[in-house]
Amino acid sequence: MEKPTRLALLKEIAEFLNEETETYSMLQGALKSLIDGSEFTTGWIFFIDEVGQHELVSYINLPGALEKNNCQYMCEGTCWCVQAYQNKKLTKASNIINCSRINLANRAYHEETDGVTHHATVPLRSGEEQFGLLNVATPHTKRYSEENLELLESVALQIGSAIKRILLTNQEKEAARISERNRLARDLHDSVNQMLFSVKLTAHAALGMTQEEVSRKAFQVIEDTSQQAVNEMRALIWQLKPVGLEQGLVNALKQYSELLQLELLVKVEGLIKLPNLIEENVYRIVQEAINNTKKHGDTTQVKLNLIQKLDYLYVTIVDFGKGFDATHPNSYHSHGINNMKQRSKQINGKLMIESQPSKGTQIYITIPL
Repeated sequence: MEKPTRLALLKEIAEFLNEETETYSMLQGALKSLIDGSEFTTGWIFFIDEVGQHELVSYINLPGALEKNNCQYMCEGTCWCVQAYQNKKLTKASNIINCSRINLANRAYHEETDGVTHHATVPLRSGEEQFGLLNVATPHTKRYSEENLELLESVALQIGSAIKRILLTNQEKEAARISERNRLARDLHDSVNQMLFSVKLTAHAALGMTQEEVSRKAFQVIEDTSQQAVNEMRALIWQLKPVGLEQGLVNALKQYSELLQLELLVKVEGLIKLPNLIEENVYRIVQEAINNTKKHGDTTQVKLNLIQKLDYLYVTIVDFGKGFDATHPNSYHSHGINNMKQRSKQINGKLMIESQPSKGTQIYITIPL
């Protein structure tokens, strides 16, 4: 099949990117279009966080050696291009003279490298903001032409702009969801919650005004049921809008811990007023961690550290409960943990969980401000 011209390929990728609204499907589709429409035969994308930890988020046609053991060589350790990216020394599309990942795979599975020995790399960025690396390779090629490097750089700029657009869109959607939840919480508190409380008071008053046993039992049932409904409504309002968050994150978390009969030990260093979106998501992440401690931790105490240094917020949540095996493949796939990871990503944070049976659980979150 004849390859499209460079201009046609860039147009095809641009049209695809403009329609995409989900980051990972966008990356996979754009990478596939690049590989299918160019001389490159394989490609992969790393997201790299602020401390230099990389994540393989997309790949196409990797040689068998690089796919071994769930892409072990692509996911573990570091390499020159990741280090150069982290040190701000990688600013444009470049040839990589020596790739440690390919070298390791080549030594272990020489027959399955498909002739790939070197790759080209380019940072994914939008303005001054960088997200990761786009890498491509062709069999039996040590140096890639300037024309191919220019194509790679053009595609990387397109992808970087698309990543930024999706991030901004998701932040706007999350802000809208928070606003709607707050409105719904106010409405429930001002209407349904007040009516339920009125029913409870009326039933209690009626109970004291009658001596007829059947009526007393009926009023008692109404009072008890309405009190249960009030309690459930308050819990629902807490889920929609943290009561007390207007008085600060720490205050809201302490109130929530008291509801669950847990002791929250808080240490704060250099914390300033957080943007609403970050404050809301940090609250939800810690809330989820507290819930998990209550359900599974078999302990009544949780430690929370909130530390702001320069332009980052560092959150540490520690309990000394039962813990779990964090090395088990299914350890990170509970609904609660997935929620914490998703909320962390929404505010460009990095979340890490450490836990061992009988040794408790530690959750570390780093959030750029």
